[in-house]
Amino acid sequence: MTPKNRRSRGRPRSQSVERSVPAAGDEACAACGAIPVAKARFCHRCGAPLDGAAAGVRRGPNRISWVVFGVAAVSVVGTMLVVALQFPGDPVRPAARPVVPNSAATRPAPVDLSTMTPREAADRLFNRVMSASENGDAEEAKRFAPMAVAAYQRVTNLDADAQYHLGRLYLVLGDTDQARRQIELLKQEAPRHLLALLLEHDIAVQAGDKTAAAAVVAELAAAYASEMATTRPEYVAHRVTIDRVRSAGTPPAPGPEPEAVARPATDSGAADFQRRCAECHGLQANGTDHGPPLVHRIYEPGHHSDDSFYRAVREGVRQHHWPFGDMPPVAGVPDEEIARIVTWVRGLQRANGIN
Repeated sequence: MTPKNRRSRGRPRSQSVERSVPAAGDEACAACGAIPVAKARFCHRCGAPLDGAAAGVRRGPNRISWVVFGVAAVSVVGTMLVVALQFPGDPVRPAARPVVPNSAATRPAPVDLSTMTPREAADRLFNRVMSASENGDAEEAKRFAPMAVAAYQRVTNLDADAQYHLGRLYLVLGDTDQARRQIELLKQEAPRHLLALLLEHDIAVQAGDKTAAAAVVAELAAAYASEMATTRPEYVAHRVTIDRVRSAGTPPAPGPEPEAVARPATDSGAADFQRRCAECHGLQANGTDHGPPLVHRIYEPGHHSDDSFYRAVREGVRQHHWPFGDMPPVAGVPDEEIARIVTWVRGLQRANGIN
């Protein structure tokens, strides 16, 4: 009897550890189903660790085994990535998310305020609040306004610019008393401080008090030259806003008087205009105490297109050229009626030399 036969007779076949090739009936790899090679600790096909049962030996956990398996797994994944890049198929893409206006998806990315000075962080938050407010996103403006207020309160020795910012933030939050407190502080520095007047104007506009707003504009216009001569840095920073409010008190020359308005070639649309628009803009679109003249160079086609008239009717207009306040939208005006009104106004303009 050969030594090999003697070893086989002394040990059952199921415990043999000398086979080097797979044999039918052995327990398959749990990961891929392959029949493992005898004495193997890892599957020859997928690299998965074996518990020794298929090879006839029970093995406990082994740190080296796990390391080898990790290297093998990384190698397999790397190979798969290379193949995928060289032979791309149809990629599986996640479903596109719809973009919702003024949603978190469209808002500015968060800024790491911890890297800024307290004043820089406060100004950054102020700009975000004002941007949201100007874009009509009142929800975001009110959400960040308290954070901005708290940021300014952490700044020592607030200057006039910061006091004005605080006043604007308090108005966003509807806290008129605190906004007036900032006005008092600004006027302690200069009795006719232009930024204090800007805040007073904002308060009057929010309250819908046109008389008070006009009075503030007049005071600002009177103080403008002497105050701007001081070259205060806050005036430089807010020059655009100062000039915008000042110009509201000195609008362009008014439109022609009713008897001086030349008639258009056709009166088609006149009845529509007089029913819908004349109360504010005058019977001949020459303006009233409640609205500006449309027979004016400001509204020439090159400056205000026909589309701007459609938007004004549908969406309203925020005050920008004249001190009459915002124009609200006019409900229930069909497009064909707007078209007749625009045609008639354009005819009036051309008849009066506005092209």
